[in-house]
Amino acid sequence: MGLDRIVCLANSYKHEHRCVAGIGLRSKKWVRLVGTQIPGCLTIKETCYPDAAPVELLDVFEAELGEPCGSNSHPEDVFILDKPWRPIRRFDQLEDLRFLSGYLNKGPSVLQGYGDRVYEKKVAGSPVAHSLEVLHPSDLWWWIRDEKGKRRNRAVFRLGSTYRIRYDFPVTDPVWLEKLHTRPVGIHSHSSFFEHTPKKTILTVSLSEPFEGFHYKLIAGVVNLPS
Repeated sequence: MGLDRIVCLANSYKHEHRCVAGIGLRSKKWVRLVGTQIPGCLTIKETCYPDAAPVELLDVFEAELGEPCGSNSHPEDVFILDKPWRPIRRFDQLEDLRFLSGYLNKGPSVLQGYGDRVYEKKVAGSPVAHSLEVLHPSDLWWWIRDEKGKRRNRAVFRLGSTYRIRYDFPVTDPVWLEKLHTRPVGIHSHSSFFEHTPKKTILTVSLSEPFEGFHYKLIAGVVNLPS
């Protein structure tokens, strides 16, 4: 596919590795980057710049893209070539935010449905149109649960101006999980994570690989936009 500049909108956990996704500024399309070492994933080293700094949300970086490797559940997947990523700039100008607004999910449904998962058999028989979306949630809360001694971190929010559908998705964004790990079990308002008025926040939602018969919808990126 060649060289592209990508605005990073997700750098999330995927098993013990990473999933990096964003929008190509030249292709104007979503891409989910796949390495050559771990099937369907990137190693942590592959998600870093030559100075070992990790790619962050809203970074624009340059990467050499190889052949598409999409599947029914992940049509955006593309191999990366074995060349270092090059940081370009931060995606934080007014025109950048206007660009992102053109990709926001404007409807009440998320990834073609109102639930938190999609049947694996359904996807196997009919490929999804896309497996990545950005949305602007309202009434956003963070629910930390203890299930048999293991913490579960969920984003609870509403979407849609008319129907106001309520969603409850697991979180896989490592940076935001670090913030959640400082809080006790319970439900926490999004505004409580900010000293002053919270910034506008958009969420990157990704469809998972199949797990126990389902593809789950995950919060792969919590993107706090500059004022």
